[in-house]
Amino acid sequence: MTTPDPTSSKARDALIRESKDLIAIDVIELCRDLHIRAMLGGGPVLNANGLLTPHVSRSAAIVVDPASFRHLRSALMDLGWREVRPPRRLRILPAARLTLAHPDELAGLTVYPVIPGFFADPEETFDLVWERHKEVPLRGHIVRALGRINSAILASHDGLDGRSTRARSNFEYFVAQFSRVLSDHDRAAAVDLIRKMGGCAEMNRLIIALGETPCDFTLPSVGYAQWRLMLPEPTEQMRRALALLELGPEGRKYLYASKSGRPHSVRDVVQSITGMPKTVVAIFGARRRWSQSFG
Repeated sequence: MTTPDPTSSKARDALIRESKDLIAIDVIELCRDLHIRAMLGGGPVLNANGLLTPHVSRSAAIVVDPASFRHLRSALMDLGWREVRPPRRLRILPAARLTLAHPDELAGLTVYPVIPGFFADPEETFDLVWERHKEVPLRGHIVRALGRINSAILASHDGLDGRSTRARSNFEYFVAQFSRVLSDHDRAAAVDLIRKMGGCAEMNRLIIALGETPCDFTLPSVGYAQWRLMLPEPTEQMRRALALLELGPEGRKYLYASKSGRPHSVRDVVQSITGMPKTVVAIFGARRRWSQSFG
């Protein structure tokens, strides 16, 4: 059996890092030209904030204002970027991120217009993240990037593409660093941000690991459900079903404990039963509606 050459592996990682950095520089500059608010995330930003990553991602990560997502996607497609469809697997909801590849680039590009499990209105969530953005040096350029606290929050998020990423969680790796690097003020600010972004159920594991008091679960906002389901008027039952699908096992525990959205009267039971077919159609039709809107 051939033993992998660690030298060649390191060389390839270096090439991927270089490709990612150059892609990030170009995309952030494109966003400036188009007056689109966008921030770099991932390894380069974590490193700038004194944090380390366990492996080299193959894609540059960009968080974009949801209101400008369609505009940015169109501009990237005009520059030769093409969407990479995820491997075929059981997926009910559409992916929360756009994954792109370019024939002239070694690395890929991942664009996040919405953060799964952060149930406030996506526009409000982005505004909160944007308020704390910073500018970091990258290969002789200055790029807009996630701030220190939001970098920590998103790095420990195990479901940025729904449940598919939870099996390869790096939660313990990052929490060990955050416990050393984040000050008491940073920890309190992180909890406050998570609460405002509606991410309590998704991120309470991080809050507890940092020694802070967990916050209460809330159903996905109407704005969040409109984005994820591509529907103008999502019902409460649809929002609860959406939460069940978006959250991991720990998050669902908080949902169940909250009893949020459960019927409290005979009338509620009747409405729940009669509304079920509409909810099923809404959930299972979300991927098709996303494809029609952004495909």
